[in-house]
Amino acid sequence: MRTLLTTTLFFIFTTLSFGQEQWLVTAKLDTIYGKIFLDTGDPLKADAARIINENGKNVHKAYKLLSVHLGTHKDYKTLKIDDRYQFAKVDLPGEYVSRFLYKDPESGPNASYSLPILVNWKGAQYKIGHLTSRKKLAEYLKDCPSLESQILNKDIKKSKDMDVIILRYNMCIEESRNQPVGENRLKSLSPKEKFEIFISDLKSNELYEGEIVPMLKDIEQKINADQFIPKYLQEVILSELADNEAMKAQFLDIIEN
Repeated sequence: MRTLLTTTLFFIFTTLSFGQEQWLVTAKLDTIYGKIFLDTGDPLKADAARIINENGKNVHKAYKLLSVHLGTHKDYKTLKIDDRYQFAKVDLPGEYVSRFLYKDPESGPNASYSLPILVNWKGAQYKIGHLTSRKKLAEYLKDCPSLESQILNKDIKKSKDMDVIILRYNMCIEESRNQPVGENRLKSLSPKEKFEIFISDLKSNELYEGEIVPMLKDIEQKINADQFIPKYLQEVILSELADNEAMKAQFLDIIEN
């Protein structure tokens, strides 16, 4: 009787103390409140969350959860990293790309959430490390051509400016999604921004290759310096794009404005 009373009082105390401060959200979008403990699995075992509330003690595997809230600045999401479901701490949230910190399952249960990983709104992941490839990072962020170019040209240092990169990417995607599409969108951009989109589109159409590349780089330098683009350069590019009316129109819009 005494044991039952003690257990009941413990659950009541736990619910009153932590019931509104900690919660988890299941894959079925149910929110459950209580005192929560995160358990790290191993390379072959998923993470889990133990919760204590008025219903007793329950364990939820990470693959059955969407998120866990343990307090201010202590939010966790379930990610599938290297084919393993685990919790990752929200480090720098964003609408279109966020940075999370996760644990190395090989380091044991006492490891800290210290390994950074980016996850975009499409679910694609990119692990950040000391040997992060500039080209691979730019490829991951290619939905924002201007940022991709800045990374490749070393205008932004990938090791020191990651917070800035995340901020600019989110702003860039937000602006592009709010822009009118087609011709109206292009008219609202500067010549430099139009040219960055033009180059990105050339690459997407596998037209950014061969003798045209150094000429395009020359044109880019002149646009950035607000200089006149020689007629012969214009004619060469238009000649190379003879079979692609859309790309020709895009190039003409740049050089005529």
